[in-house]
Amino acid sequence: MTGPVVHFVRFAAVSGSDAVGSGSLKWGRMRTTAIRIVVKARRRLVRDVLCAYLAGRPEFIVVGQTGRIEELAELCVLRRPDAALVDVVELNLPAVEALRRARLAAPATEIVVTYAEAAPSALEAAVRADITMLVPSSRGLHAVLRPLSERADPVDHLQPDARALTEYDMRIVSLMSCGHSVAEMAGLLGISPRTMENHKRRLYLKLNVGSSRHAVFRASALGLIDPPAGGPHRIVDRRERGRALLTVVHGQGPSTDGVLCRLLLARIPWVHNPIPESLEEEHWARWQRGPMVWVLVDPTHEAWAVPPIAGAYIVVVLARHPDLPTLVDMLSHGARAVVHLDHIDDLASVLSAVVRGYVAMDAAHLENMTGWMATRLSDGPTVPAALTTREADVLGSIACGHTVRQTARELGIAAKTVENTQSRLFRKLGVRNRAEALTVANRLGLLDAGRPPVPSPRPSRPPLVPQASGSS
Repeated sequence: MTGPVVHFVRFAAVSGSDAVGSGSLKWGRMRTTAIRIVVKARRRLVRDVLCAYLAGRPEFIVVGQTGRIEELAELCVLRRPDAALVDVVELNLPAVEALRRARLAAPATEIVVTYAEAAPSALEAAVRADITMLVPSSRGLHAVLRPLSERADPVDHLQPDARALTEYDMRIVSLMSCGHSVAEMAGLLGISPRTMENHKRRLYLKLNVGSSRHAVFRASALGLIDPPAGGPHRIVDRRERGRALLTVVHGQGPSTDGVLCRLLLARIPWVHNPIPESLEEEHWARWQRGPMVWVLVDPTHEAWAVPPIAGAYIVVVLARHPDLPTLVDMLSHGARAVVHLDHIDDLASVLSAVVRGYVAMDAAHLENMTGWMATRLSDGPTVPAALTTREADVLGSIACGHTVRQTARELGIAAKTVENTQSRLFRKLGVRNRAEALTVANRLGLLDAGRPPVPSPRPSRPPLVPQASGSS
């Protein structure tokens, strides 16, 4: 049965095509921060499209995604979003119960549900569960996003929460997904290996896992380490001959102060935007007709999530030398130059080169990039060949956290066969270890985004030598 249009409780009551404010929603107030949102959709294509669309809008930051409604509560606890967009085909009582648990786990998160069909009993249960808003999918995406984009009270993310993932946790997950060892991660973060182990243990408790492989799989399945769905920033040339360069500097602290001082000495006009937020509607942004450069100083995930003004170039200034995965990630986000703080005296020259169409970075970074690209091209094709049944089974066992011996017992084959199959699997995916394999496999859709796949059962082999009586 298809349910009626029902928008209710604390968000808004909708009649026809216009929303009327009610409850705690304060209409008409200026939103000062982007809305952190998580997405739940069972179908991978729908989920990816929703995330890509939301990531392309300046008022939203996609901080996680999942394919299973049962995991929504965990995702809301880990990422503390302002809103959760949930797409279900049929709204039934089990789905409402999962939504109720998410509501209890994260009371500050607004839960918005789109559905194709709904039984009256499920709608009544949703009212009792205090779901923020229900919208039939036939109403379209605009009916959902308009009230969401006008939210006025984002969650205070500065308050400590022992259960939520911190920026530091996210960086550790990212390094783990790249296959770094504990020693390598400790060196990149500037801490001791013992401290790194302590951080990993706390991360395991938050993700409810027991190993780095499980942590990578859980984070990847929850959309915590996937590349941004919106893709790299596209430059639209807006230069006019004779117009002055304008820089927009994002960041706070001594490093940002040094950048601003250097721009002053070079007599380059700048605007300081300490908190990551969209500036598209600022009057100076609308009237600027010369080249514009966004200078991101030690950018965080939130800074990358705010899209630059159309036509602006991106230059990154870092206080520490980036590792290769960080460098690749910045370039994939559209960075045209990467400058170390020690070379800040060259910033004016770098800005001039960037607006003329050049890419600028340290020669050592360029060597690392070319070496990495040569290795990746020689290792195998970008799109892996189809996995065999055996390779898919081994991949599923890896996602379950099994060791080589456990996989061998599960599949009824020799441990050496598992190792050989695993090596072929790594070559096809272009990875070096199990953590990287899980990350790449999830991005390619080779794993169930909601839970680790269970290898298909195999008939047990008869023993080669008759067992003695009473043996197991």
